[in-house]
Parts: sequence; structure tokens; C-alpha cells
Amino acid sequence: MPVSLQQSASNLKSLHLLRALLREATYLPDATARTYFRQYVVNRYKAYQPKQNATASFDVQAVEKYRHRSFKRRQIAIINDRTRPLLRKGQKGLNFLRRANQGEIPCLQKILYFAYGRMGRRKYALLDSLLKPDLTVDGHAEPLPGSEELAPLQKLYYSNKRYLQYFDAPTPSSKTNYTIRISDRYSRLREVIKSQYQKGVKIRRELKSSALVTPINNVWERPMPIKRARNNVRRWYAATLSALLPPLPNDEWDNIRAMILKEKHISFAKRRKPVLEPEPADEERFAIAIEEGLALYTPSRANKPAGLHRPHTINVKFMRRLYTRLLMLCCKLDYDVEHKKWRATWGDSMKGISPTIYTMPTDGTLFAGVDAAGRVPIPPKKSDNDVETDSVKKTRLHKEAYVRFPFFADYLPKTHPVRKDLDRWKKKRAAAASESE
Repeated sequence: MPVSLQQSASNLKSLHLLRALLREATYLPDATARTYFRQYVVNRYKAYQPKQNATASFDVQAVEKYRHRSFKRRQIAIINDRTRPLLRKGQKGLNFLRRANQGEIPCLQKILYFAYGRMGRRKYALLDSLLKPDLTVDGHAEPLPGSEELAPLQKLYYSNKRYLQYFDAPTPSSKTNYTIRISDRYSRLREVIKSQYQKGVKIRRELKSSALVTPINNVWERPMPIKRARNNVRRWYAATLSALLPPLPNDEWDNIRAMILKEKHISFAKRRKPVLEPEPADEERFAIAIEEGLALYTPSRANKPAGLHRPHTINVKFMRRLYTRLLMLCCKLDYDVEHKKWRATWGDSMKGISPTIYTMPTDGTLFAGVDAAGRVPIPPKKSDNDVETDSVKKTRLHKEAYVRFPFFADYLPKTHPVRKDLDRWKKKRAAAASESE
């Protein structure tokens, strides 16, 4: 196939995929997700568009509300080399959107995570605003204590690495450990880390601690080398930021809560009606069936959904459950004027059951013979002073004519309980025999 024809066919396939992706993005049951994924798809396509076909408004297409900046434009050689794998990846993304619009819970939940910054590009955009220092009254960043050039940890570790500027100087917490906390200049970051650690909120891995605890000496009881100390801080910082869930803007957090509490309507999208095409003739239908059979086309889960993740009807109740799961992973920051500190508010579960259903009258005999834990109490053990043992009570007949004793009972001492029972039983049997005569 000539190169020009091959490129034109590839461009036509890319345009069809673009239209399909934008169409499925408009069917998402959440307004924020529809805006986010439409802009995401457009920016991904513009990044792989040749420069001569670019528009003048390419650099201003990013949505300021979500801080979703455009992707970097690729060169022609990279575009030609990545066309086929990216088309395959785009087809997978299209199937993922179709499954989300059909109501598959894992797909739709992941769509909401991407749109509200629990993962993906928007998460790092929200982290970027969280990692900025606090502002003073005049709107400028709060100055560093003591030095205007380097943070305390940067000065102590002789490095200007960026991750060191977020920490205070180490303070001894015990005889063997140092504690390195988040600096006061980043009080919002410190409050989010502390509240998330206390709540135990996580998607995959939870936060290990709200502050770094590092040993003072190494295994040879020598002072910790500077390089290893920096690496300890870097590893803790990377692990914390990967598990950290940045706060949402207050209006978005309140919007999600209002939809959960039915104070605001959920904006669903209506599907377009498909164009009715004339049915093909018998010969054309036969030719289409032969082509599909020879192509060995494997339908995706979007075409044949089944199993545990089968489609769910997307309604208000279903979306409220998804929003509840989402809100438990989101927080908002409010400034407490009285205590002069930031407060993080996390979403709570809305599945609380009213205790009134347990106060209904019940029959007392239903739980008779059990304790407060619902278990049958164990009867107390019998003492050794009992006259009759369990072995004596096991009789062959109901009249106790025959009693089972071990074969060695006659050889036991006379003070043994079993020997006493045997002698007593022999006397009873002899008395009964004499009375019968």
C-alpha cells in the first residue's frame, strides 16, 4: 500500500475513534467527568497532531478549573512510530468508557476517581497547589525562619533538593530516633497528611506515619551518613505523596455531598437516538457474516458483558452509592479562625442504620437460656464428693438391673470411688435377690 494511502486510512480511523471517544464521554452520568474526559481526549489528540495542522488556540485549551494542562506536542517521527499502538490504546479506552456507561461498577468508579483527582493527572495538579507554602496577609509566601535561601533540612543536609524544603529540622523523639515533621510553612499539607493517617483513608496503600521517624545512628552505632539521611527523607516523601489524597475544592466537595443527601439533582445525560439504517439484503447479510467469521473477531466486554461485573442500571440510588464511596476518599480544607489552623473534613459513610429497628417488642422465650453474648451457659462441674458418678448412672436397663463397671474394679483399693460404687451396687443386688426369694 502506498504511504499516502496508508496515512489517509490511518487518519480516517483516528477521526472515527476520536468521534466515538467524544460521543461516549458525553454519555457519562457525571457532569465533572464529562468535562474532564472530553478535554483529556482532545488534548491527547492535539499532542499527536502535526505542528502545521495546529490551531492558534492550542496553548489556551487547558481548563483552568481543573488545572489540566495540555500534553507536550510530539515530533513527526514519534507520531508516525506511535500511531498504531496508540490507536489500539484508544480502542481500549473506548471500550472502558462504554462499559462505564453501561453501569459496570469498577469502570464507573475509576472514571469518578480520575475526574475528581483521586488518581491520574488531576491528582498531581491538586497536589501541585497543595505543595505551595502558606500565604501571609499581604498575599506573599511565608518567609523561611532564619534563612531566606534554604530550608532548615536543606541547610542541615547540604543539599538544595526540592523534597527537603517541606520538612523542619530533626528533633530527638527518643535515645535512638529522630522525628522529622512537616514544616509550619506548609500547614495545609501537614493537616491533610495527619488527618488521612488518623482516619486510615486509602485507595491502595495507606500512609505509614504522619511524620518521618529515622534512626540517629547506623548499625555500627556511628552518626548517620548525610547521604543515607537524605535518602530516608526522599523515600518517605515519595511513599507519602503516592498514597496521599489531595483535598478537593470546597464547592466540588459540597456538590458531591449535596447529591448524596438529595439536596441537588444528579445531571444525567441523554443518549442520542441511533440512525435507522435499511436492513441489508440476504446476499449482503451473508457476505457480512462470512467476513466476520473469517476475521475471528473477539467481542470485548463492552459488547458481551457478563459475570460479576455485569451492567447495572444507572439511576439516582446507584449514583448515590458511588458518590458515597468517592466522598469517603475526599476531603476539603477550611481555616479555623479561632484556633488559627487548617481543618480537614473527610466524607463519612451514609450507611448508618437507625437503632429504632432494634427496639421492637420481642417474645422473651425467644432468647431464654442464653447469656448476653447469645451463648448457652456451661453448667458447673460436679465435685468429687458426689455419691454417684457418671459411670454408675450409665445403666443397661431402666430398672438399673445391670451396671457397667471396668473389669479391674474388683482389684482396686476399697477407698477408690469406683470400688465403692461397685460394692454398693453388689449390696443392692444381693438385697433385691433376697427380697425376690
